[in-house]
Amino acid sequence: MRYAKRLAVLTVMSLMLTLLAACGDNTSTTAPAAPAATTAAATTAATTSAATTAASATTAAATAAAATTAASATTAAATTAAATTPSGTVVGAAAGLVIPAGAGTEAEQKNLVMALVPSRQSDVIQTQADKIANFISTETGYIVKAVVVQNYAAVGEGMGAKNIDIGWVGPLDYVISNKKFGVYPITGSVRRNTLGYKAFVVARTDSGIKTLADLKGKTVCLGDAISASSNLYPSGALAAAGLKAGSDYTVRNISNQSAIAIAVQEKGCDAGAFYDDARTNKEVTDKYPNVLKDTQIIYTTELIPADPQIVRKDLNAAQVKKIYDAMIKLSNDPNGKQYLKDLFTIDGLASVNDASYEGLRKVIQTVKPDLLNV
Repeated sequence: MRYAKRLAVLTVMSLMLTLLAACGDNTSTTAPAAPAATTAAATTAATTSAATTAASATTAAATAAAATTAASATTAAATTAAATTPSGTVVGAAAGLVIPAGAGTEAEQKNLVMALVPSRQSDVIQTQADKIANFISTETGYIVKAVVVQNYAAVGEGMGAKNIDIGWVGPLDYVISNKKFGVYPITGSVRRNTLGYKAFVVARTDSGIKTLADLKGKTVCLGDAISASSNLYPSGALAAAGLKAGSDYTVRNISNQSAIAIAVQEKGCDAGAFYDDARTNKEVTDKYPNVLKDTQIIYTTELIPADPQIVRKDLNAAQVKKIYDAMIKLSNDPNGKQYLKDLFTIDGLASVNDASYEGLRKVIQTVKPDLLNV
């Protein structure tokens, strides 16, 4: 409102100067009146100076619409991420739901299956997943069943076979499944107001291990082969440090990232990699309350794109829109926020689209290009 009033004052002053010039000196050149303040200009004024706003009425909504058109995709929601996420503008958020061209062609279905990956103990995930499934069921009118699958790849394979409709996956398995089955993301997990997260390589404080180079001759616990946080990015960092898996260090694979943290604590491996920060998961701290003191971070990855919530390519477009709306509402609901926090330490959900994962594709091509040979 403060900017809108200021804009109105500028407009009135400009008109007065025009009238005075017309009366006092007919030979003078009068300045054109400032453009009328519109609702869209007032919105833009919130993030620009009053002078810039007075000179331009380009709206954020028009910019978002242009970006959507340029992407040649069907925009199914015009709401911006800033209006739909609990924490305001989220770093990296897309403008809204985008359904790719040619997707969403099936007839509407009453029963839907939502699958989640086993990055924590399956019973812990199942409990929160059931709550989320019930929330989505209530909001959409569909019957949504939550299941925890055996590994990351199982979600994409299930979508390819049309046995899974909605998936909560890691960014790496999304990219692989997108290429193989055409699945696409609708929302992504927000942590610390950012659509993305980092991963740690951790060792015991008393191990004498301070850097990745110190892991030569050691055992390193890594996660699922298509986990970005517990495998791809840490493996790339170890390679950059001059260490080769198998010859310079031994790999022990554990798909459950809480279990990796516990393995480091129990000296089952010299170091382990997992998302920020699996050490604080309840199943870890209940068993080892001093885990943060007993272990230390020796390496932190660059920002990894957000773990997305994805849908099957052919799933009815109207259904996808309802699911998207329910996800955003879940993110704003007090109970829903707790479900997300208890599930995968997620603060909220925001819009993403396939373009959000282009940077990850480049990392894959550098570190493990064979992953995309599907």
